[in-house]
Amino acid sequence: MRIKPIEKVNVGEQVFEQLKQMLINGEWSPGEKIPSENELAEMFQVSRITVRQALQKLNALGLLETRLGEGSFVKVLDVGDSMNALIPAMYLGDQSSLQVFEFRQMIETACIRLAARRADDEDIASLKKVLERMILCKNSMDLQGFSEADLDFHFKIAQITKNPLIVKTNSILRDVLENSMKEVIDKMGCENGIYYHEQMIQAIEEHDEDKAVEMMKEHIEKNIESFENKM
Repeated sequence: MRIKPIEKVNVGEQVFEQLKQMLINGEWSPGEKIPSENELAEMFQVSRITVRQALQKLNALGLLETRLGEGSFVKVLDVGDSMNALIPAMYLGDQSSLQVFEFRQMIETACIRLAARRADDEDIASLKKVLERMILCKNSMDLQGFSEADLDFHFKIAQITKNPLIVKTNSILRDVLENSMKEVIDKMGCENGIYYHEQMIQAIEEHDEDKAVEMMKEHIEKNIESFENKM
């Protein structure tokens, strides 16, 4: 991943976001030393203070550790030791896309069953609004926007379950799921998503739990199949 020079707007946040993304993408392995403050400041074309502040935030999140006189290192830890939102993204390994699909197969089919059972008119209207965004992005060939709307759709289903543990779990894993969604959309395009999301909304609106589960399961299975073929 190539570091991009920072625009002079929200400089500290941009440095933090780029470093965070590099950690998620595995630019540095657990235990590996990252470049020094001086090196990073030169690469980002910002001040050392700006870099230091970004590193402090990453330290506070438990993603880096600073060793006196040595520098900053990617923290080595057990994923189970923390509920940090970014840690799962860093430790999935080489089969991360498949692992995310496996997770979604188990979790999202259960989520949509609850959503079909508990959704009210306002919930269904919110799903339809997200679908409208997806269609607009598809028509304008905005794959980034489509990916974001697609993820929002699945997060909305989690919210409709009215289960705070499910909602929190999705929040914790947002970075993992966001990266996976972008990769899927880049490889597969938009058609599959539009069709199945329409079917899911219809099933939820009818409170047909079995149909909702069937559509979600089939949707993810099609994703896996298409993804593997593209690979």
